[in-house]
Amino acid sequence: MWRLAGNTMTLIQQNPGAPVELEEVPCDYCGAAEADVVLTHSDPLGHLQGTFTVVACRKCGLRRTNPRPTVATLGNAYPRGYECHQGGVAEPPAGFLRWALVNFRDYPLGKKSPALLRWLGWPGAALRLRNRKFVGYLPYRGGGRLLDFGCGGGRYVAQMAAMGWKAEGIDLACAAVETGRRAGLTIHQGTLPGASLPKQTYDLVTMWHVLEHVPSPMATLKAVREILKADGRLALVCPMGNSLTARCFGGAWYGTDLPRHLTHFTRKTLERHLDAAGFAVERAHAIRRPTFIRRSLLLWAKDSGHPFYAYLAGSGILSRLVSHVALWLGETSEVLITVRRRENEE
Repeated sequence: MWRLAGNTMTLIQQNPGAPVELEEVPCDYCGAAEADVVLTHSDPLGHLQGTFTVVACRKCGLRRTNPRPTVATLGNAYPRGYECHQGGVAEPPAGFLRWALVNFRDYPLGKKSPALLRWLGWPGAALRLRNRKFVGYLPYRGGGRLLDFGCGGGRYVAQMAAMGWKAEGIDLACAAVETGRRAGLTIHQGTLPGASLPKQTYDLVTMWHVLEHVPSPMATLKAVREILKADGRLALVCPMGNSLTARCFGGAWYGTDLPRHLTHFTRKTLERHLDAAGFAVERAHAIRRPTFIRRSLLLWAKDSGHPFYAYLAGSGILSRLVSHVALWLGETSEVLITVRRRENEE
């Protein structure tokens, strides 16, 4: 149910709670207002009633949710217990993974092996470190200071602290921040831009499925650049809105997550944003993620009413097969991009 008041529309939640107001917004990259509708879909979590629209900017092609939740009511669009807000216990790596991190990521978890053994173990180590579960183990910088932006309950912060980083987190959700602080972690309350964090302090900032949630990715990226050291790095993972599975599932694609995903990047538009914010791409790593496909199949089953799609999701065979095909084609649902802070951008 919608209520119109002034220039905003109020969306009454399916589950009782605070309302969400929607507003029209221009393109975050070029500022143009003109756009074409790409898809329309309901909230896949069933938290909000009504349908939401993704549009493509006519000038630059960037896709955005429009209208979208206002900044003041954006938090109300997230149901209680939203997955990304959860904490957890970080278990230290063991076995071959630990060996690979010591020898090829320079983590202080043991003594490096002789050169011959490292040469023999490199193929297996490279394959292991490319696994989607371990992409967060970025090259270690001795005593480096790390900030996990959108850290939720702080599981990754705890993991990196245990690995030798001076790890901190920042999140807007009060409950998530309290979860991390109760675990003894350094968690800042707020977001970027806005939070009072010292400039040129961090060696590494990480953003795991965060940039698509922020009201202005450009403003956030510029604020991140300000707190990075001159040789600092930003590592982020985003869903790719033009990937093979995104095109197949449309509005039922798990990576769309309307209306919580405010910007829907492609590889091209994401790298263009990073360049304009003062970053240079160093590395892009395609991530094979069968989970995206399984959850998309479940949403497809919900939309269509056909339980066969739910059966396919449960079996996992199709999800793994399609994820391998997407990796081979270079069209995976997610991409990890590591960028460095460019100088002379002030």
